[in-house]
Amino acid sequence: MAGSRAEVLGKIRLALAKPRAEHHHGHRPQITDLKRLFASVGSTESLVEKFGEEFERVSGELTTCSSREAMVEAIKNVIVSAQFKSVAISRHEICDGLLEKLKAELPEAHFLREDIDSENPFARKRLREALSQVQLSVTGAEYLLADSGTILVSAGSQASRQISLLPTAHLVLADANQIYPNMAEVFLAIQQKHGATLPGSALTLITGPSRTADIEKVLIKGVHGPTRILAIILT
Repeated sequence: MAGSRAEVLGKIRLALAKPRAEHHHGHRPQITDLKRLFASVGSTESLVEKFGEEFERVSGELTTCSSREAMVEAIKNVIVSAQFKSVAISRHEICDGLLEKLKAELPEAHFLREDIDSENPFARKRLREALSQVQLSVTGAEYLLADSGTILVSAGSQASRQISLLPTAHLVLADANQIYPNMAEVFLAIQQKHGATLPGSALTLITGPSRTADIEKVLIKGVHGPTRILAIILT
């Protein structure tokens, strides 16, 4: 049995390494060059514009800011306009100093800093329970995809997957330089920066608010994650 399994896997690897010139339907592939298929186009400004169009197409809410001060003001506007009373902030580097500024200017709101260093299972359980009661989470992002309006966040020492999944709304902060045309270029960037090791323990792709239409084809938001997804980009 072990020999048969190894033989089958070997044939699969060989087929993937040397694909046939024609598909089983007799159609020749139109484009064989991956770099040509996923060609980079446009400047940073056009990537921001493209990301904004696609992000809003999937019900995302985008704000662009030209400075850190304007970004903090935009975050305050989100909290005040939606009357969020509980806010969790990740330890991502783009969030440095944010907790102190918001606490000073919005004393009526309760702020939680995500602390995921503890190996104590009870402490981690309390953090998970606290995050499940949070109305808004504020995190950074690793990459943004212009062609689909998708956000890639990394789980690790700076933020867990829970902070982007459990709260009612999720606000992502990013720099315009983090926007890439497509997934192929993101993979190339990851390879160049990290080699064979992915950043963090997991990469989560977020395209719009959580939604499902499994039940009688009725679209429902917030079943598996936040009902709102917002992004603020520093340009």
